[in-house]
Order: sequence, then structure tokens, then C-alpha cells
Amino acid sequence: MTGTQETFTGYAGLEPFVLKDEKTHLQVYKFQPRPLDADEVEIQVSACGICGSDVHQLTNGWKRANYPLIPGHEFIGKVTAVGEGVKDIALGQRVGVSPGYADKVRVQAAWAIPIPDSITDEEGAPLLCAGITTYLPFKHQNIGPETSVGVIGIGGLGHLAIQWAKAKGCPTILAISSSTGKKEDATKLGATDFIVLDENGSFEDRYNRSVDVLLVCGSGKSTNWGKLAELVKTRGKIVLIDVPDEPILLPAAALVYQHISLIGTFVGSNDDLKEMIEFASQTGVRPWVNIVQNTLDGVNEGIKDLINGKAHYRIVIKGEGR
Repeated sequence: MTGTQETFTGYAGLEPFVLKDEKTHLQVYKFQPRPLDADEVEIQVSACGICGSDVHQLTNGWKRANYPLIPGHEFIGKVTAVGEGVKDIALGQRVGVSPGYADKVRVQAAWAIPIPDSITDEEGAPLLCAGITTYLPFKHQNIGPETSVGVIGIGGLGHLAIQWAKAKGCPTILAISSSTGKKEDATKLGATDFIVLDENGSFEDRYNRSVDVLLVCGSGKSTNWGKLAELVKTRGKIVLIDVPDEPILLPAAALVYQHISLIGTFVGSNDDLKEMIEFASQTGVRPWVNIVQNTLDGVNEGIKDLINGKAHYRIVIKGEGR
């Protein structure tokens, strides 16, 4: 093996973040990597997405975080060292894997996904999380040219779900949001219609029973789950892609009388990732990204923008820094 570096540098949370606290920020953190095993590769990070899951980790929202914590789970980089037993990954190859708020990482080669030249670093990084998360329901629920789809939440997840629906040939793609300002973007992304939810989470009755599958990519305290169920056709499906912060208040009758299924989905396997990357490469599905510089100030600003809802629609750290 060649090119090993004994001290790596990343951006770490040293203790749980407090949201909206101006004093809360990542710090430069140097660490000694463990030795490179025979089945591992070392990767120089070139781009890394900032995801809502990173915020959950940094705030210990899932109660499983250990500190110091270097977040990041969607990144692209070039292989700078390979273990003696690695056969399918070569020095200099561009791959995607996690975690990524660091200059270099060492991971099992089996988890390094080759990235085609047609996908840039900043485009590829968010596909490794938001991309696969929104792609998998199309595979597992057999969503295609005969499926009408609704997407609620036009953000980091939803803007990709709309693109997958278009790429899969879905004849009806309803974009659903409480913000009228999302209509132009939704149309550019491929939506065939746009539904604006009122302050009670309601919409015009003419949309009742209009979709086979409703993809929930965003929800909140004001989400009217009973009303959303009215969008779904008999024997249709509601697929939870977003993880709601609040309990789902969904009347049982809304599911029982219409034979509606409530389904959860979560990322995917390595084979799923490879399939998704290839499909994105062929069809032109790409995340819309805001790039922040690979500096301590840049990364902290990117996290702040995500928390404050300013991402349009994914934030990516790019460039050499630290």
C-alpha cells in the first residue's frame, strides 16, 4: 500500500450542538487514523454533502452520538492508498462513500462506489444519501410509467423524488407544498401539477384520490395526515421517506376503508447505490446544490443555512481546505 497519511484533519463537534445558539459550531480536529487494513482504501475527500442527518447527529437528536464527532455521510473523493487485498478499486479512482467532514478517510473497499465521469463531485455527493433514499421507493414499489405520484415536501429529498418520477416516466407528478414559491422549481424539476396546502394542511377536493403513491419527503407539526390520505387512490400507498419529528396522527379509517398501505423506506444496499448512480448518469437526474468552501467558516455557515432552511436544495462542501 502507498500514500498513507498518519494525521488526518476534519471538522468536529466536541459536544452536542444547541440549535440557534450562535456559539455552536464545528472546530478543526486532528486525529490519528487506525492502520489501513488489507480490505480497505484511503480516500482524499473532494466534496461532501451537508445533510439533515448530520444535524441530528451533531445535536444528539437520536441519542446515539459520541463526541468528538466528525459528521458527513455523502462524499466523493479519490483513492490515495489501497490495502493489499483490494482487487476492484484502484489508486486514483474516484469513489463515493461516508463519512466525509475530513480531508481523508479509510474505509472498507466494498463500500467505495465508483462514480462515472458524467457526474461531478458536487452532484455525486448528495446522491449517496438523498439520491438513494428517494430512489429506493421507485424500485421496491415498482413505480413507473403506469404510476401516478405525489411528492410532499419540495426540499433536499423532494426535489430529487420529482426528478426520479419524471425519469421513470410517471404520467402524473403532483408536487405538494405549503409554499407557493416552490411552484416554479417544481415545474422545472418535472412536476405536472402543483398543490398549495393552506394553513390547515388542506387542498382542493378535485385532487382527492389522484395518486397511486404519495412520497412523504417533508412533514411538520402542521401536517394534516388525514387530509393527505385523501390524495391516495384505493389500494394506494403512502411511503415515508422523511422521518417526522412528531407522531403521525393518521385516522385508521383513512387507511382501512381505502385499503391504503403505510410504508417506510431507508437508504439502500451497495448494489442499490450502484444501480441508482448508473440510472442518474443515464437520465440526467442531478441534485440542485449550493457549494460552500472547505474552510471552518464555510462549513459552519453551511450547517447554519441548512438549519435555517436556506438550502436550495442540498449544501455541499467542496475544495481543499482545513
